[in-house]
Amino acid sequence: MKISRRFVRFGLSVLLLSGWNCCGMLSALELPDPEWKPLFPGIDHAAIQVEEPLLKVNVLRIQADTPGLSFYSTGRIAGYEADKAETDRQTVPDFLKEHGLAAAVNANFYSPFNGYTRKNRGPSDAKGLAVSDGVLVSPANGYGSFVVRKDGLCEVKTTQKDEPIDAVDQAVSGRPMLLEDGQVPEFADPARHPRTLAAVSADGKTVWFVTIDGRQAGFSIGATYAECGEILQKLGADDGVNLDGGGSTTMTVRGEDGQPKVLNRPVGLGKPYTLRHNGNAIGVRVAEPAK
Repeated sequence: MKISRRFVRFGLSVLLLSGWNCCGMLSALELPDPEWKPLFPGIDHAAIQVEEPLLKVNVLRIQADTPGLSFYSTGRIAGYEADKAETDRQTVPDFLKEHGLAAAVNANFYSPFNGYTRKNRGPSDAKGLAVSDGVLVSPANGYGSFVVRKDGLCEVKTTQKDEPIDAVDQAVSGRPMLLEDGQVPEFADPARHPRTLAAVSADGKTVWFVTIDGRQAGFSIGATYAECGEILQKLGADDGVNLDGGGSTTMTVRGEDGQPKVLNRPVGLGKPYTLRHNGNAIGVRVAEPAK
């Protein structure tokens, strides 16, 4: 029996609207409606708890076209050497304070990675495209990248070797892509870990930075790639990428006292409330605090 393409498209639409994901399995993840709290002009925060699976999710929603708002990512280390000594490792709170930022999250995967580098500053090789104030910090290698263009619009896309950066102001990268044109790819990997995500709207004007805590039974068990994509989709993003996660996952804002405030519960050194020195980070500057 021949089935028309029109019928197939109709059936697929019904399945999607009924809550079925691209893998043909009914999604169990229910994301409560975020309760947004304004932190700074153009930056809102929401703390979300997912009951099944147990996840603590922190979200920064950023309006990139807000007057006085700009992004900044880690710049080159003194004595820079591509693919070897590109950045100086530091914790996300130190990054935020050092550069006068309002909010920040960790970014690229990096090496070397060992017991010493997790606890100390020093030269790091960031993996994937990284750009700071228009200057190339780490070359592209096929990873997904969060890109802030010089025209002020943002995008998430796969960046290849020798990617031109003439129009790029800031960029950080990770893998895999979690959301492409509003659709979640099919993932076979069921592993759960803490996650850091970056996503953008279709018009490039809204950015979401997301952390999902993990490795903490009874508090938050960590998310799969598929769940990460679904969370970004439900927040309203069009494209999204997975940044460095695990113990690196950290979200920090400037508190009312002017000091860094960590919003999630990192496990940087293997236990809750400990911070890791990361290869780089991405943050936001604002002209003035929210009223």
